Amino acid sequence: MILPPEFFIKRILDAEYVTHVETLQSLWSGYGHISRYAVKVKDRYFHVILKAIDSSSSQAHPRGWQSDLAHQRKVHSYEVETNWYQNWANGCVNVARVPHCLGVLQQSDMVFLLLEDLDEKGFDHRHTQLDLSQAVAVLQWLAIFHAHYISLDPNESWPVGLWPQGTYWHLGTRPNEWQAMTASPLKDAAKTINNTLRQARYQTLVHGDAKVANFCFAADASSVAAVDFQYVGRGIGVQDVAYFLGSCLSELVLEQHLDYLLDQYFSELSRCLIATGESSDMAEAVAQEWFELFPVAWADFHRFIMGWCPTHAKNTQFSQRLTAQALVMLSF
Repeated sequence: MILPPEFFIKRILDAEYVTHVETLQSLWSGYGHISRYAVKVKDRYFHVILKAIDSSSSQAHPRGWQSDLAHQRKVHSYEVETNWYQNWANGCVNVARVPHCLGVLQQSDMVFLLLEDLDEKGFDHRHTQLDLSQAVAVLQWLAIFHAHYISLDPNESWPVGLWPQGTYWHLGTRPNEWQAMTASPLKDAAKTINNTLRQARYQTLVHGDAKVANFCFAADASSVAAVDFQYVGRGIGVQDVAYFLGSCLSELVLEQHLDYLLDQYFSELSRCLIATGESSDMAEAVAQEWFELFPVAWADFHRFIMGWCPTHAKNTQFSQRLTAQALVMLSF
């Protein structure tokens, strides 16, 4: 018997009462929902967020990409997110802000993730497009996150319980989208692009889905928190940076300000690496490698777009030019 969410929340928090306030959103392809609950614990009233995941239930993919492989990828993504919140998230909260995990319950095909409500912690603003200062706040969060999880040993076996290769678009989990691409140098280069990113000397954890919708902003946009860690795993920082910039800034803004935005990210990354005890030479080496691989990271996502939905608005001339730059670098 599947117990109601209120029972789980009450038991985890030792709450006197729990009541559903609102359903915030449905999960992609019908895998569950995210809801806000009001609770009372002793004399304190507050809200919590419940992410209810049903891996047995999915609807048709919005763009027609429904398959057993897609279903298994999605199911595993929620297993990864559960591992993130159980074993990793609370150690990250005071470094790069993410929700505290208050509890996890699994019942049959259902998983309930109980999280703090970031709105009550001052991160109550959401955006679909950003100005430069808002974008810089997210880039700083990414730099802090990437510096915190940097691995300087290429032979290190990690991260346990997360994706061995982060990002939702990486080639290993997108063979159908690759097959759907029309013949092109980009299609021919797909494996080389993937291997180049995987074989980079300096690896870290990447968020894996760092679009603007997955960041919660303070009122003055000076600080942000991140949510939705289904595709967190091993990678290089500019994979998150490339995907984020393409999610929230227009082609014109990117044309005019890309150098400035990358400088903001790499300056913060270097500062954070040095603050953790790394030498300035090491910080410079990481920044140099990732800066050189930025076009390759961009081309990797562009490869996904060209198979998944080549008419998508993200297939811009700016994106095509950066991808062409990567192909020249890789001699395609």
